[in-house]
Amino acid sequence: MKILTLSILGMIVICVPISAVGGYRDLKEEIEAYTPPQILKENSAPEPSGATEPVSTTETDDFSVEKKTIEDAQRRWSGLTESKSLPGAHKPFSEAIVDAAGDDASTIAFLKARFTLATTQALILLRNASIKGATARFQASLEGFDQVAQLDEILRQYSAFTEGVMAGVGPMRGAEDSIQMRFPYPGVMALKGQVAEENVKIEFLNFDIVQRDILAQGSKAYWNLLYTHRAIGITQDTLDRLNHLESVATTRYGAGKTSYQDVIKIRIGREKLEEQLDTLKKQRVNLEIELLTLMNLPPGHSLGWPRTTTPALSLPILNRLYPLAIENRQELNRMRAMVARMERMIEMAETMIQPDFSQNYSLYTDQAVLQSGSSGMKPTFDTTVSTTRGKGLPKNAWFGSRDAYLRETRRKLDALREELADAELRTKLMVRKAWFELDRASRERSLYNQRLLGLSQTSLEVSTRGYESGNVSFADVIASYTGWLDVNLASVRRNSDVGIARVELQRRIGNTLP
Repeated sequence: MKILTLSILGMIVICVPISAVGGYRDLKEEIEAYTPPQILKENSAPEPSGATEPVSTTETDDFSVEKKTIEDAQRRWSGLTESKSLPGAHKPFSEAIVDAAGDDASTIAFLKARFTLATTQALILLRNASIKGATARFQASLEGFDQVAQLDEILRQYSAFTEGVMAGVGPMRGAEDSIQMRFPYPGVMALKGQVAEENVKIEFLNFDIVQRDILAQGSKAYWNLLYTHRAIGITQDTLDRLNHLESVATTRYGAGKTSYQDVIKIRIGREKLEEQLDTLKKQRVNLEIELLTLMNLPPGHSLGWPRTTTPALSLPILNRLYPLAIENRQELNRMRAMVARMERMIEMAETMIQPDFSQNYSLYTDQAVLQSGSSGMKPTFDTTVSTTRGKGLPKNAWFGSRDAYLRETRRKLDALREELADAELRTKLMVRKAWFELDRASRERSLYNQRLLGLSQTSLEVSTRGYESGNVSFADVIASYTGWLDVNLASVRRNSDVGIARVELQRRIGNTLP
């Protein structure tokens, strides 16, 4: 009996492993033959042969489009500071000016002869150190395009790598949110590219402001230098006339026809004119040094005469200048670029830290079902929604911690918009005042040149002949000389004032006058 029992138990022990091995073999064959459902096949992206990054075709195409957009913007902005012509001018600089600007000695030799206003502006634009510094800052801002594209390329590759990695140890669970959710592209990449472009635009406008102001300063110095040269000539002419008048007064005093007071008064006037002439000569040196400084040249060199002697005399229509200034003034465009940059930064921050309108059911739609059993990955679709993370702790405990910064930025954006509106109104006021200065200078220039100058010249000649013949008093002669000098100086001063007022109006508008 015992032998029979032992025989039966032996048969059972032998048969059980055989059946277990057969069941495991069937299970293994079933797992190997498993294919995902049709819906997963439709949603999964086909992996190209030889590809190492399981990135969807749509995402790759969108990323390439946004990257190309950023590269196109970079190429568009890169060539803006390489212009070899004056702002608003269609004619490029002559080869002689470009060659002269490359060397200090050649530039100084170029300025020894008579030079024009356009030559002065060209040499300042080509040589000024502040303009070169602003150009370098603008070119540095262009690197922001590469930084955006390269950073997002690294993040995209890292996201593709971590999405398909399989450690093979323990129960493999998907991460709570992928790097793609923290840095969603191509949407955020497009926003970052737009922020980079606004930064470049701001730096370009800063460069444009520096160039505009430096050229305006050089143009004003040119017109003041022209006035100084003319004033020196007029003062010297008046001084020669006073010397002649002094000889006449001395002769008449020797003949007993006038008092010694007349001779003394003439000498006093002559001494004052000599001092005024010395002041004008030193003022001319100051203006020449100012031009040399703007051209990045050392002081101590004398310049020739300005060749351009008459400014443009046309007076633009005021109502046409207001919209031109609102559209072209660099300070306003810079504020608009700052508003646009802040809007995109707020939108990017909202995209990255605020939740989407989703119950998180499909955060992992592109994860393939690679394994099953105890080492299976997290299901492709969540099936439950939990509000807590164990022991009653909220699932997003720190959500909203950075919302205060967003609210602060939104308030700053509102303030910047109000400042922009105020700046537009102030721009109209500035244009109105500059137009008034140009109008007044033009009217006064016409008054002195067309009427007062001829009358003062006639009065001087009549009084001089009358004094020599004894028919005119000495007081009338001195008054005619003083009046002739004042009218002549005022005439050349108003001529330069027209050029200066025109430069200032153009500077406040930010563009050439229509």
